Amino acid sequence: MKRSLTAEVFLLLAFLSHNVLSAQRRPDAIFGDHNGYWTSQTKTTPTPVVIPNDNNNIIGFTVGGTTYTTGVNDQAVRQRIPSAILENYRSFPVSFSVLNRESNFLIGMPRFVNKVEQTQTVSPSLPCDSSLGYYLRDGLNGLNIATAVFNIPAQDLNFLVNVLADINPTCIDDNIPDIVVTQVGEPANTTAGSDIFRFTDSNGTTVGNPITINFSTVDPSGEALWNFYSAGVASCPYPMYTSFSNTKRDIRMLTFKLSDFGITLDNYRSATKFVQKLSGQSDVAFSAYSTRSMSMYCLENAVSSGNALDTKIGITSQGRAGEDNSNNNWPMVRKGGYLALESNTKPFVPTRISTAELVNITNPVGGMMVYDTTANCLKIYVNSSIGWRCYNKKTCP
Repeated sequence: MKRSLTAEVFLLLAFLSHNVLSAQRRPDAIFGDHNGYWTSQTKTTPTPVVIPNDNNNIIGFTVGGTTYTTGVNDQAVRQRIPSAILENYRSFPVSFSVLNRESNFLIGMPRFVNKVEQTQTVSPSLPCDSSLGYYLRDGLNGLNIATAVFNIPAQDLNFLVNVLADINPTCIDDNIPDIVVTQVGEPANTTAGSDIFRFTDSNGTTVGNPITINFSTVDPSGEALWNFYSAGVASCPYPMYTSFSNTKRDIRMLTFKLSDFGITLDNYRSATKFVQKLSGQSDVAFSAYSTRSMSMYCLENAVSSGNALDTKIGITSQGRAGEDNSNNNWPMVRKGGYLALESNTKPFVPTRISTAELVNITNPVGGMMVYDTTANCLKIYVNSSIGWRCYNKKTCP
């Protein structure tokens, strides 16, 4: 009995270890465009460690001996690693709520911008023109690991996926990472400081299995030099948090496969959201996804501060276009758009055409619009390689 029990315990531990390890992969190396080309280095690296102090877009990473590009600068990676697999990653379109005004709720920015040191004199504050979610999706492809929000208030970040079956089922069981997450501050070494990642259905029920990550157990991939600005203040602009600025923080990154979350060919159609449950001590530069694996939808909160640009072009049936107050300053009064269409009695009817009839448009140009009566969607012509695509999903630029 003793030997049998020991064997069973060993097998159980081996099974659990396998599942823990397979559910997260720390990149062997990370590559960025800081100073042209940056390679991650640990504190024990024998060569001089390069600490990024400026903007640093992630251009590639190596997992399990295979290097993947991110679509930011594939050529720079391929020049050094010819075998690198060309992929494309983008940050999740994110927006989050400000639920408290704690002093440690901070925006992180690089100490240098375009090689100019951002001292208290040069950059004493940050404007509030951008939403806080912007700092989790700025940079090329949204992959700037040198900007972040620290100690984001505890909440769920929800990303809409698979509204039209947009998880690619062929990517579920391959070896290419589907999701990349970051932690760029000092992670809490407690269970309460863990983040939880999962897919859910439309009712919020977990599809597959959640993954809990305590980043304090993840080895850093280097450091970065930061400035900090107080996001917890009640008024704008955000002042520099001088006591923390010009200090270093560790960089951590993990990659996941869809299958790590228990996503299968049987359940992927049920997964309508990817959820990142923040602990309240999360320091996030970005969370990203493979555009080959899934599509995302952005429901960005409107920016309620700063200057809103006029909409300069409009078509109206209400006879009120004009620049004077009596005509409501229309369409300039409609802010933040390229084109305003307004009517309370007449619909806007574009050219209606079936999918098969699209070939009759012999000289399409980018931006041309038709209504596809077969696909039941407004279609826009992109270019000769992409062709016509349905314009029916919300997204962030």
